[in-house]
This record gives sequence, C-alpha cells and structure tokens, in this order.
Amino acid sequence: MADLGERYQKILSEIKNSISKPEEAKVVEEKVSEISMMYIGIIDKITNTSDSKMNQLENRIKQMEEQIRKVSSELHEITSDIYEEDDFDFEIVCPYCNHQFVVDLEEDNFKEVQCPECHNIIELDWNDEENCSHHCQTCEGCGEQEDDDNNEEQNDENEDM
Repeated sequence: MADLGERYQKILSEIKNSISKPEEAKVVEEKVSEISMMYIGIIDKITNTSDSKMNQLENRIKQMEEQIRKVSSELHEITSDIYEEDDFDFEIVCPYCNHQFVVDLEEDNFKEVQCPECHNIIELDWNDEENCSHHCQTCEGCGEQEDDDNNEEQNDENEDM
C-alpha cells in the first residue's frame, strides 16, 4: 500500500514537470486528485458492501451451525433409542401366584424366568398365539379361544345334568 502512495506522488510529479505553466500544473494536479478521490470513494463503498455481506454470511453460518448441532443432537438421541438399546423390559404376570413383575431381557433366546415372589420357573413362549396354553391373562389373541373353551365346558356340564 505504501508503494501505491509513492507511485501516485511520482505520477503527479511527472505531470507537473511536463507542464510549463505552474497554474496549469496546479489545475491538473487538483483534477487528478479529484478523480483519485472518486475512485477511492467507489472502492470504499464496494469494501463496505462486501464487509456487510460477509458479516451477514458469517451470522447465517453461525445460525446454520447451531441448527446443525441441534439436529445432530436430536439424531443422536433417536439413533441411541433405536439402535443402541440392547435390552428390553417385559412385564410378566406369574401364572402360579399372579405376581406382576418386570424383567429386563438382555439375551435374544431368553426362554424362562423365575418369579421373584413364588420362585417358580416360568417358561416364555415367543410364538405368541401359535402355542398359547390359554393360561395368560394379558394375551389378546387367545381371549376368544378361552371363551370358546369355557363355553364348551359349560355346555358339556349342562348336557350331563
């Protein structure tokens, strides 16, 4: 930048030296200074506009980074909920003592569990309705079959009378 000032002064000096009348040299020097100030004004406006735009962009980038951070945090929570949970809680009602308890099943092939109340072993059937023994209280699929079985038993008793 210092070099630019030196070059400007050298150009003005050359103009002065090439004009023989001092009044004309002074007018030319003033006009060159006016033109230079106009260009400096334009450069200042461009610089200010570009600084303003850069500040707007930087602020927008900060906002977007904050939004990305929030979305990333939410996504991490969702993936943790979906993929990182290895164990599952199941509510069980003991068919022997009707004690209701929650079991944390950590293995895929969990076949049986011991009732914490009566200490009987409860076999877990993962095939739901296919092998239902009609002893479960919470099974929705065998409710109709239990009713049908109960109706048949009542009909048999009524026929015997």
